[in-house]
Amino acid sequence: MKGAFWVCERDVRKFIRQPSIMLAAVVGPFITLVLLGFAFGGTITHMPIVVVNNSQSPSSYSFTDLLRNEQNCSYGGVNCANAFSVTNAPDLDSAQALVRSGIVKAAVYIPSNFGTALNNSVSPVVTVYIDNTDPLSAAAISALLAQAGNQISAQIQVNSQSNFPVTVDMTNMYRDVFYIEFMAPGSLIQSIMFASIIGGGISILFDKQRGIIEGYLVTPLKQYEIVVGVLLAGVIKATFSAFTILALAIIFVGVRPVANITDYVLIFITIFLTALGIISMMTAYAVRAPAPEVYQFTAFPINLILYFTSGAVYPIDGFPAWMRAIANVNPQAYAIHALRLAMYKGATLSAVIGDFAYLSIFTGLMVILATLAFRRAL
Repeated sequence: MKGAFWVCERDVRKFIRQPSIMLAAVVGPFITLVLLGFAFGGTITHMPIVVVNNSQSPSSYSFTDLLRNEQNCSYGGVNCANAFSVTNAPDLDSAQALVRSGIVKAAVYIPSNFGTALNNSVSPVVTVYIDNTDPLSAAAISALLAQAGNQISAQIQVNSQSNFPVTVDMTNMYRDVFYIEFMAPGSLIQSIMFASIIGGGISILFDKQRGIIEGYLVTPLKQYEIVVGVLLAGVIKATFSAFTILALAIIFVGVRPVANITDYVLIFITIFLTALGIISMMTAYAVRAPAPEVYQFTAFPINLILYFTSGAVYPIDGFPAWMRAIANVNPQAYAIHALRLAMYKGATLSAVIGDFAYLSIFTGLMVILATLAFRRAL
């Protein structure tokens, strides 16, 4: 048994001499605890909605004030936080366009007869057009707007002695989207991350150890050709992984993306940009890592942070402020947003152009970083 103890002691000492590995073994599970604990199931606040107020009456302005949570607590509201981020639109078409583009999650339409309905002993009706491709946010919006309808009814009853309540009519703008479909875009991006870590970074490290990378230098290949070849191979593997996951999700899970050639083109562009950016990022990190073990252990926390702050499993509006700040610079968040628009809304290029712009800038910077890091490692 002495030999076994010697082998054990050697491996333990090796582990202790690599603090980054020790730290990653603790940090990974702790990050999972923190991110899931603060994100999943958090109260969804500051949900962007747009209001079309065709009534311009005192009661309609009171209702809009309620949506801004200025009077929620005065009329029985239990959530006095900022549930909504309210903007105005001049007409219903403009408001619905904002919903389709993913800028807002619901459009609230207050008709012109809202103020006069009470005088005519008729219950006024407010129609809400909800983006139900985000089922968690849609459920929260429906509950809060129903509560706002009860509150304005109570306010009107107190002020005008009217017994005709305000009716809030919820209308879904799209087919029913299940939670597993909500998660599907995040799974596509996660497959890209796994391919980047395993098929990109680790593969490069092993090639570097075996001298394959140095062997390229005795060939007529130029340095930039080596870099481009490595990145292109990584993009092909990551893109294949993502579309394989999409096919499996369609066949076995019941994910039903919009059957539109244009949107599949947008899906491909999103996956390509994301794959190239993340592969470049992980390549730059891999070639500068001191050892394969260090890379493998530290890549795990990086994956957790990017995935759980991307809105893949829970709406970003439910995150605490510090997690929303990370989401604002997380390329995976923009990729998932673009995929949801293309997969479930039949979005056009104009709807995802902002996401593409951010992903293009991120990818360009990462390609430059990978090129510089790769040249130093050769």
